[in-house]
This record gives sequence, C-alpha cells and structure tokens, in this order.
Amino acid sequence: MGVYVSDSTRFSFWWRFVLCLKICNVAFALVRKHCITLEEHLLRDMPRTPHCNYYPGMGPYADCNVSDLLSDLSEVGPEVRSLCIIGDNTGIPANAFSHLPSLEILQIDGRSLVRVHSGAFSGLSNLNYLWMLFSDVDCRSVTMEGHAFAGLTNLEELTLIGVGLANVSSSIFEQLIKLSRLDITRTCEQDLSSIFCYLPVGMSHLKDLNVIDSGISTIENNGCPERSKTWPMTVLAGIQNLNLMGNRIQFIQAHSLDVFQNLSSLFLEFRGERLRSIWESGVGKMYELSLTGNYLDMYSTNFRDLCQLVSRLHLQSLSLILIATDRLTTEDFKDCGADLRTLAISRSKVEHIDFSFWTEKTGIQALQMSHMMLIEAPFCVNVNETVWPITALDLTENLITDLKGDQFACMPLLEQLFLSNNAIQKLMPHAFRGLLHLKTLKLDSNKISYLGAKDFKSLRTLEVLLINDNIIETIEDRTFKDQVELRELTLGKLEYVYELHINRIFYGFPKNMQRLHIDAHYGTNLYMGQTVRPNGTFNLELNGDRLDCSDCNNPIFKAVRELKVKCRYFICKSDFLAPYFPNLESFEFSGDSERVTTSYTEINTLHNLKRLKLINLNFLNHTDVGRIFWNLTQLQTLVVVNCHLSFLTKSMFKDLKSLQLLRLYSDSPLFLTDGMFDVLPALTAFVLDKVDFQCDCKNGWIFDWAESTTEVQVIYIQKQQCVWHYHKYNFLETMEKLCQTDTQFLCYLGTAVSIYLLLSVAVGYHFFRWPSVVLFFRLRGWLERRFGRQWHRRRRRFEGVDGEMEEVKYDAFVSFCCRDEAWVLREMAPRLEEQGHPRLRLCLHNRDFEVGKSIVDNIAESIYSSQCTVCLISRWYLRSDWCSLEMRLATHWLLEDQKHRLILIFLEHISPFELSAFHRLAKMMRSRTYLDWPEDRGDRVHFWDRLRRNIVEEDEDAS
Repeated sequence: MGVYVSDSTRFSFWWRFVLCLKICNVAFALVRKHCITLEEHLLRDMPRTPHCNYYPGMGPYADCNVSDLLSDLSEVGPEVRSLCIIGDNTGIPANAFSHLPSLEILQIDGRSLVRVHSGAFSGLSNLNYLWMLFSDVDCRSVTMEGHAFAGLTNLEELTLIGVGLANVSSSIFEQLIKLSRLDITRTCEQDLSSIFCYLPVGMSHLKDLNVIDSGISTIENNGCPERSKTWPMTVLAGIQNLNLMGNRIQFIQAHSLDVFQNLSSLFLEFRGERLRSIWESGVGKMYELSLTGNYLDMYSTNFRDLCQLVSRLHLQSLSLILIATDRLTTEDFKDCGADLRTLAISRSKVEHIDFSFWTEKTGIQALQMSHMMLIEAPFCVNVNETVWPITALDLTENLITDLKGDQFACMPLLEQLFLSNNAIQKLMPHAFRGLLHLKTLKLDSNKISYLGAKDFKSLRTLEVLLINDNIIETIEDRTFKDQVELRELTLGKLEYVYELHINRIFYGFPKNMQRLHIDAHYGTNLYMGQTVRPNGTFNLELNGDRLDCSDCNNPIFKAVRELKVKCRYFICKSDFLAPYFPNLESFEFSGDSERVTTSYTEINTLHNLKRLKLINLNFLNHTDVGRIFWNLTQLQTLVVVNCHLSFLTKSMFKDLKSLQLLRLYSDSPLFLTDGMFDVLPALTAFVLDKVDFQCDCKNGWIFDWAESTTEVQVIYIQKQQCVWHYHKYNFLETMEKLCQTDTQFLCYLGTAVSIYLLLSVAVGYHFFRWPSVVLFFRLRGWLERRFGRQWHRRRRRFEGVDGEMEEVKYDAFVSFCCRDEAWVLREMAPRLEEQGHPRLRLCLHNRDFEVGKSIVDNIAESIYSSQCTVCLISRWYLRSDWCSLEMRLATHWLLEDQKHRLILIFLEHISPFELSAFHRLAKMMRSRTYLDWPEDRGDRVHFWDRLRRNIVEEDEDAS
C-alpha cells in the first residue's frame, strides 16, 4: 500500500531537518585560529614553536600552524617581516605569500610537502632569508618546479634541508641572482660536482656554500651529467667558504678544486689515506681549515703531516675535531709555517703532549684544547722565560684539578681564559700572576671551595668572572677588591656561606656592573653595607632556599633594573624584599607555593615594572589578591604560573592600561569573570598554557569574546580542559555540547510555541469546549479529595478555629551535619537555650526527632512547627544529602508560608568558586543576608546577640 506525500509535507520535513542541523551544529567557531603575530619585546615570554628562530630587529613576527596556505595565511597582516610556518601542507601553490610584501624572513617546516609550484614565492621582493625543512633524518623526493623561486630577486640566504635533488629542476636557482649564502643539507648526492651544476652563471654574489650530511664521498671534476651544461666557473671562483661537514670524504681527485682560488675556509670530514690530497686538489691559499672525524671512528693522523698541510695552504687557523694522533711536540710543530695564528683541538685524543710545543711557533694567538681529558696544562713550565703573545686560551671540559702558581706567567697578553667544566679544587697563590690584560675568566662548573683575598689580585682589568656551579664554603673579605672594571660576576653555590657582605668582598661595589648572579644554595643573609650606587643600572639574579637582607634601603638595590629570584623566602627582616627595588623594570620570581605564607601584595608598589613573571607562589595566604596588580600602569607583560589564584576579576586588572601580553598556567581550577578584559585596552596576546575551567555555560563569554575581538590573539584555548563532576574534559568540545544556545533560534522557538498554543486553544475551545469543562470539574474534585484534608490539617497547626494564631512548638529548627554536631552542642545550644534573654527553644534532630517516624516526616514536621530554620553551612554540610533535603524543604515551606524565615550561618569561609556548584544556595546568598562565624573570640558575643534577635524577630512583631 503506497503512501502519498504532498509537496507541502515534504517541504515541512526538510525544513524541520535543516532546523535540527542548525541546533546540533551551534559551535564556537572562534578559536581555531592558525596564526600568532608577535612583537619583539614580547618574544621572551611567548611559547616557542619548534624550528622557528627569531632574529633580533626583524619584527613583527608571525607563527602559523596551517593546513591550507591560501586561506590560513590570510590571518597574517601585511606588516609582518618574519614568518614561520608548520603544518601538514602537501604543496605550496603559486602566489601563496603575495599578500605579505614586507616579509624578509620566511621559515617553512615542510615535512609533508610533495610539490612546490612555480611562482610559489612571487611577490616577496623584500625576502632576504628562506629556510625550508623537508626531512629530519634523510632526503625526501619533492618536486620543485623550475620557477619555484621566481620573484626572489633580493634573496641573500637560502637553506634547504632533506630534499633530494633528483626531482628538482636544474634551473631551480636561476632567479636567485643576489644569493650570497646557500645551505643544502641531506641531498643524497654522492658527487659534489653534480651539485655545482645546479648553480646558475648569474649567481655572482655567492660567497658561502654549505653542502652538509649529503652522502658525498668523493670530490672529482666530472663535469655535469648533462653535457650541455658546465660548471659555473666564475661563481665557484668567487666562493670564500666551503663547508662539507657530515660527508665522509674518502677520495679527492687531483686538481678537482682548482677553481677555488679565493677560498678562505674549508670544512671537511676527511677519511682519506693521504692528507696531501687536500692541497693536491688545487685549492689556493686559505685562511682556515677544519678537519673532523666522528665519534665512532676518529680520524688518525700525525702532526707532521698536519703541519705540512698548514704550511702548504698558508693556513692561519686550524681546527681539529675527533682526531687521533700519537703526539704533539716541539719537533712536530716546528714545520707548521709562520702564518698559523689559531689552533683548535677538540674532542680529540693525543697520546703525548709536550706543552712547550708552542715555543717553536710563538705566533699562535688563540689555542683551544677542550674535551681532551687533560689533567694539567703546564704551558709555562721549562720555556726559559719565552713570552707567548697568546690572547685567548680555552681549556673547557677537561680534568684539570689545580692551578699552580705562575701557571700562565708566560702569557702576559692573555685576554680570555676559559677553564669551565674541569675539576679545579683550589687556586694556588699567584695562579693568575702576570695576566695584566685578562678581561674574561671562566671558572664555572668546577670544585672550588675557597676564594681568597689574593686569588684575583693581579686581574685588575677583569670584566667578566664566572664562578657559578662551585660548592663555595668560604669567601674572604676583599676577594674582588681589585676588580674595579668588573661588568659581570656569577657566584655560587654558597652552600656554607651563611652571611655574605657585599661591601666587604668588593671593598666598594664595581661602578660598571651589568650583571650579578649569586646562587646561595640553601640560603644566606645578604649585607650590602656602605656602598656607592653604580654608574648605571644592572641585572641581579638570586637563587637560594632563603634569602634575607637586613639593610634593605641601600643604593645598590635602587640601581637594579632586572631582578630574577628563585627561592622560597625573599625577605627583608619579615617583609617581602621586592618593594625595596623601586626602579625595577623586569621582575621574575619563582617560589614555593606549598610552604610559604609571605604576603606579595606590595608588588603593586613597583610602579616602573614593564615585565612581571610569577611562578609557584601562594596567593591564598596573607596576600590581597584583589590589589596585587594595582598601580602597575606601565606593565606590558604578565606571566602567572601556579600561584593558587581562584579567580581573576576586572577590578584586579583595573590599572593595567599598558598590558600587552597575559600568560596563565594553573594546576588548580581558575575562574575568569565576565568583562575582565574590558579594562585592558592595550592587550594583544592572551596565552593559556594550562587552565582548568569549570564546565559551566557561564564561561561561554570567553568564547564569545575570543571570537569577536580583533585586537587580542587568544592562544591555546582549544587545548584547555574543564572540570565536570570531578572529571576533566576538553573545554571547547564540552562547552559546544552543553551550551548550544542560539538567541535567534530561541526567539523563533518561543514564537512558534506561542502560536501553536494559541491555535490549540482556539481549536480546543471550538471543538472541545464542554468536554473540557466537565474534565476540569472532575480534576478539581479529585484534587480536593486527595489533598484537601491534609492541607487544612496543616494550616490548623498555626491558625485556630476562631482565626487566632496559636503558639508554635519551636523557635528554630537547626539544620546541621553530623561533623558539626559537637559545635552545636558545645556552643550553639547552651548559648541560645540556657543563656541570654529570651531563652529559645531549638529543634535538634539528634535530640527532638520522634522515634519510629520516618526521617523525611520528622524533618517536615519539625520545619512546619518551627518559627524559622537555621542552616549551619560548612563544606561537610554541602556534601550531605540529608542536609540538602532539609534546605530544600525549608525553601518550599518558605514559599507557602511567607512568615517563616530561613537564616544561613557559615561556619567556615567557602570561596564563590566552590559555592557556584550549589545553585540553590548561591542564588539565596545573592538575595539574603547571612551570618559568618567569627574567628575572633571578641566578636562572638555580638554574633550570638544578632542571631537571637533574628530568631525572635517575628514574635516581637506579632506582639
């Protein structure tokens, strides 16, 4: 049997279907933004995107995570100069960046790219640097059309990583006529000559060519695979730096590099049998040569052959990395030519070292011997007072244990001495004697425990001194007295130095100080003493478990511009120490939120602050959260990480008129009040690293604001979670499901329902008028028979037969949980029933409930026979189902009997965030006055008098 469906019926069906889809797809489309635009001064506190580098002075910067280049990049403004792109893009279409004419730096993570179309970068006439990553580990086959780089007429640097050149057009670089640096990594080309063939004749500005980790094993002059094309001889002749690191070069053909007559530096991982093949390749005179092996197989050679290579190429700098040789002696070193100025040996193995080897070549000005497991460095022993005009010595990452007297006496011109990451335990007397020109000394990460007054006496020109990461037990007075030119000092760890007198160790604070870092480890007392304020401002970094200062009003603190503190206690006597730095522009404080009860409210006195970063502080204890950010009118960056904030309000941020970046991280739930961003006119970025919201439609304003704002970038909101019945869910997805409210749809639905009801009434009145009348009277009779007698009996409890009011049984029914029973019996009942006037009659469930009657009936009868209901609110009360029932019955009785009253007493402080889950109680608190149990014993007398007056209020009115 067929069913006929009219057009109107079919239309009605589809209309209802589309309407249903509209309802089901109400979503917050906002936050799926793909790009972030950053100003340079905000980069320091913004989240970092992998593979994105930010070059100073090249802002504004933009980071994009895109899936469709043409549509997603529309979020980037034309003023952006640096752009970094990541995402699953399979291709770069033509004119993808044409709307960004100011772009100068472009970085693309293209690990999903398979094609770059011609004209992909057209319109980027100002682009100077292009970086493209195609693979992290090997080379991928990517099709790059011949005119892919068309339009990049001003490009100066190009980096291609992980792209096989097999599918790349041989004319790919034709348009890059101003390119000065070309980096090609992992190209899977085994012959260097084939790579030269990709270079166009017009690339006359090319100076740096880096072909790294590309599987090249031979260097030969085989010409180009296509006989129609030859090497661009003029281009290769102009190259000054050739880097072939990561290629295990096993064979170099004679005269294969004849064209490189202007080469300045050459970097090789050489695995050949003969070093002489390097100069036989035809390269001309060079400035620098770097030879390296690898960790698994060091390259074995000897210094006689190395020195012959140096002499042949007239090298001024030789770098040896992962090289194995039997010895380094004066005899071996004498043939290294007269031009050598720099020798760097790192991560290499030398069986025997004669530390006087340099006496044959005193022209060496810089020596590096790092990561070589040296246990001593006696360069000045048995040299017959020969003077070595060296200016830089690097002995980092060795096993040197002691610095003996006159250790460096033969190096009077030394300016830089690096001894980091050794095992130095003690500085012998006069260890640095004779170093009259030393400016930089690095002793960090050693085992120095004692600093004496004469250790640095001769270093009068010292500007940088690093002694951090040493377990220092003693610092003598005047240790740094002679370092009047000191600009940077890092000191620590002061594990056993419990008092540090700044004025004594310096004997006058250095006037040119720019950075002072003190690691107090467990903690210390700082005494500044009578010191003079330095010439300018400087950065101060303090670490330790406890940092105390007694003389806080000193000129040194007034000169601090940037303060970075990491400790639990940072106090002046018993006060927070930060306010004693009145000229701070940047303050970063990391504490311990669990064990510290310091008040941080006085941060609001730092009126010059531009950057504030607070980590792991406890704002719940003794801190006035509402005022901590007041008066900070110049603040531009605010980062708050795990500071036990429960809510953020408009009043908290009312003075932050200059705030541009707000970044939040919280392990505990955080409530943001509606409109809090209205008082932040300069805000440009709001970063949510981790914030757990409450799954409540009241938080929907955040999405509405984020969608409507055009000035503020809301970052990572789609990654946040919300709490729902003790479980965490994705904030965005959960809110989409819970809060599908479309105002226009609700208006339409209300109108449709109203019309439907009116039509139903009209039709019912016309056709069902009399049957409806009969049904009404039958229903009315049934209700009277079912509920009438009980209702009248209930009324008679309060109203006599003659209409006069009868006396109630109790003055108040007390609703409380079993956890608070002791307080009721010890405090409340005696105070109200046995003391004061008038004496009250309280109904307590554990004392006055009728035995044998159901609990629900007992509760109802007690409420109906009491003048008022008193609810004792605590956290245990809110968790009790019986207490919830008592409050519900009391509120219903309140609606029926207007003379009944409900009194709320809070026995403990409960935050608005916790109360928001109990809608009935929260609503009553907004419309009723309530009482708080005072902590101060002196206020409790007034509390009991006030409670008594409220309970007996109706009796007095009745009388």
